[in-house]
Amino acid sequence: MKVDAVILAGGEGEVIDPSCRFKGLAPIHGRPLVEWVLDAFHDATMINEIAVVMPTAEGLGDWVDKAAKLVVSDRSFMDNVLAGVASFRADRPVLITTGDLPMLTGAAIDEFVTASLEKGADITYPLIPKSEMERQFPGSVRTYFRLKSGEFTGGNMMLMNPLLVPANRDLGQRLFDNRKNALSTVRVAGLRFAVKFALGQLEPADIERRLEELLGGTGAAIILNQASLAVDVDKPADVVLVERMLASRA
Repeated sequence: MKVDAVILAGGEGEVIDPSCRFKGLAPIHGRPLVEWVLDAFHDATMINEIAVVMPTAEGLGDWVDKAAKLVVSDRSFMDNVLAGVASFRADRPVLITTGDLPMLTGAAIDEFVTASLEKGADITYPLIPKSEMERQFPGSVRTYFRLKSGEFTGGNMMLMNPLLVPANRDLGQRLFDNRKNALSTVRVAGLRFAVKFALGQLEPADIERRLEELLGGTGAAIILNQASLAVDVDKPADVVLVERMLASRA
């Protein structure tokens, strides 16, 4: 089975480049940031169609031709997710990702999608060990959290049953708003969950059970060594880092 994909490419570009309207259009190694992500999705074998969500359809450039759909939406994070998901039929899972992952590879996408489909859960989320992040992308700055089995960071994508998205709009927005603070994020899941997290007593299975309780569907945490899922660009220092890595990869 192949899945559809939604790439969220809006956001404030000024945080990266003062002359850039939207984050997805920020120049990275000579190309718009979102184009690097699109190319990775085209390299993947598990992707059917790709929709890019942008605040406007004006003056975007030739990269737009690489997307099957351009969805214009300039609202909250979850409203943009809903707009992207609604552009597809609801009969297969949808992979939702941010458009600021220039190091992303088709192999990483395929491994996450394949592992997610094998789990058969309504929502899956990648966890990358801290050791792999530091080995593959030294110098990258991420928010880490400790589980009983080690330290992890979350990848910038999830695979979802599209029928669950509308009912979880508010929860998804709260999680997004707190994404840069691990403790604030787990507080959304409730006090008992947050206490176990603070004590370092959580396991991936605990996250899965709480996801099911909160979402009204099954959840799965997918541990992968594919660190490119988590190398996002949020500030000028990130641009320097990924441009050096892209030059080296080229």
